[in-house]
Amino acid sequence: MKNLLAKTLLGLALITPTALVQADISGNVNLTSDYRFRGISQSGDDSALQGGLDYSHESGFFAGVWGSNVDFYAAGDAYDNDESIELDIYAGYSGEVSDRISYDLSLYRYFYPGAITSADYSELSLGVEVGPARLAYWYADDYFNSGEDYRYIEANYSLALPAELALDIHAGHSFGSYFDDPAAVGLDEYNDYSLTLSRSWAGLDIALAYMDTDIDAAWRINSGHLANQDAWVLSISKSL
Repeated sequence: MKNLLAKTLLGLALITPTALVQADISGNVNLTSDYRFRGISQSGDDSALQGGLDYSHESGFFAGVWGSNVDFYAAGDAYDNDESIELDIYAGYSGEVSDRISYDLSLYRYFYPGAITSADYSELSLGVEVGPARLAYWYADDYFNSGEDYRYIEANYSLALPAELALDIHAGHSFGSYFDDPAAVGLDEYNDYSLTLSRSWAGLDIALAYMDTDIDAAWRINSGHLANQDAWVLSISKSL
């Protein structure tokens, strides 16, 4: 995966000025009350400042970079690895089968600069959209540099509501060899869910999400680091 990512990014670097004219480059910045990834807080149940840049070409090729502050464990915790920043680099291809059916294949590389022990890993995703519905499958062969694989499937559905509101419905399932020994990992495979109500206003995109998981009693965390129970998350973002 590392070699594939390097070749993809090299290809992006070699794109000619003519090709850039046929492409779109955009940016975004986001402030969220809690950075939750697949139902689990990545920012210590606290706010996070996030931002990214995206490149998309009319051929279907796309690439980008995205970052956020993170805080997995309290200072002094035996598991604290000093991760404070997450930096994602990704590239992929999207295409259409028909007016209502599209697909995308992506490769992500997650970096945690400053960590005591490397937690970097790569993840592949394959997504299919049919109208307002989206299904996706994710696979990481060395999740958080653990030597174990992590798999994730998700289903999403978007609804347009009155007053220019939108409702996004999400359900996902985390599984793989990473969860085979919950006594060692501290977690068994689980499901996560969310409902997100959003609207654009005064040039800003505002979203309020309700998130929850079915993580069992032994590993439930209601608040604080790695919180994984029901929560309301408010996000305000700006496209650049």
